[in-house]
Amino acid sequence: MLSQSEYGSQDEAQSQVAAVREGWRKQGVVYFKNAQGKSQILVYKKLALTDWMLVGFVSERDLYAQLLKLRDSIVFLFALLLAVSVFLAFWLSHGVTKPLSRLVSAMRHVQRGDFDSAESRLPPSLHVRSEVGFATATFRNMIVRLRQHIQSEFELKLLRQQAEYKALLMQINPHFLFNTLELLSSLAMQKRTDDTVKVIVSLGKMLRFSLRLSDDLVSLKEEMKYVRDYVSILQVRFGERLRLQVVEEGDLASLTVVKFILQPLIENAVKYGFKQHPEAIVEVRIFRTDGRLHLRVSDNGPGMPEQLRLQLLEGAGSSRLDEILSSRERQIGLGNVLARCRLYYGSLFEVRIDTAAGAGTRIELIIPVQEALGDVPRIDRG
Repeated sequence: MLSQSEYGSQDEAQSQVAAVREGWRKQGVVYFKNAQGKSQILVYKKLALTDWMLVGFVSERDLYAQLLKLRDSIVFLFALLLAVSVFLAFWLSHGVTKPLSRLVSAMRHVQRGDFDSAESRLPPSLHVRSEVGFATATFRNMIVRLRQHIQSEFELKLLRQQAEYKALLMQINPHFLFNTLELLSSLAMQKRTDDTVKVIVSLGKMLRFSLRLSDDLVSLKEEMKYVRDYVSILQVRFGERLRLQVVEEGDLASLTVVKFILQPLIENAVKYGFKQHPEAIVEVRIFRTDGRLHLRVSDNGPGMPEQLRLQLLEGAGSSRLDEILSSRERQIGLGNVLARCRLYYGSLFEVRIDTAAGAGTRIELIIPVQEALGDVPRIDRG
């Protein structure tokens, strides 16, 4: 309610009261603005008995003060809750997506075989707080066990390859020795003393070289000396019926090769050369080109069956060690050499076999050039 002085000082209020008094409505509410531009509310009611009119003035701000205060409080609380919700959502999302991103990155490194980088991508597993942490800790344990398993399998594979290689190497010596002893027996019966002594001397040198079973690789120079001792025994055995030529091209003195790589091939070539001709013609040619060492042995034999040639080229001839060791076939020497080369050189080894019916066979072994024993690490042998 306004006092008399307040009412008299407000022209707008007086004009609103005058307008209401002359109006036909008995009661009502009128909204207007005062001279200061503030919203005012006029509430009135006309009394019929006394012809009086009750008038009340109140500012809109005072009337709705509690509601406005409540509205401001609600807006403030809503804004605060929204900010907290956004922060919590971001924090939770970051706490989930970041570990998952690191876990996915570690999986990619494991897929490439880089276990060290994969393990470094994972957070330290001090304690597990969530399902993501449990998955991360489990994946870390899997990496450790997988690396241990791969290392164990790799070591077992190396041991198995070494055992297979030694078994194949041990197969060569008895096979050659029995043939040489038969030759010595024949020479002794024929009383060919000089030839017998020559064979015994060459055989002694070869056996001294053969007893070094701990060496996987030998120098090419030593291998060729071993081959020449063997050729001298063959010359005594077959005489002029054997025409065997050994050709070395280029600088080969510092190279190394797998032990006993040529003697079995020469033995097979001589045997097959005599199979359809009165004399055997064998050529051994060694040369290097483009970082590869070529060992080629040619004969004038009847040729190799196509099925056997494909079998040897595809690697099936060396796929099972027990079959090679128990074999009594004439190609035992070739199968043995190919198996040992595949075990030692892996994918770096290549073999070429050219043959035709009645036109002989040419076998070419291609291996990486090695200047020292450590040039071909076992891990790179396929």
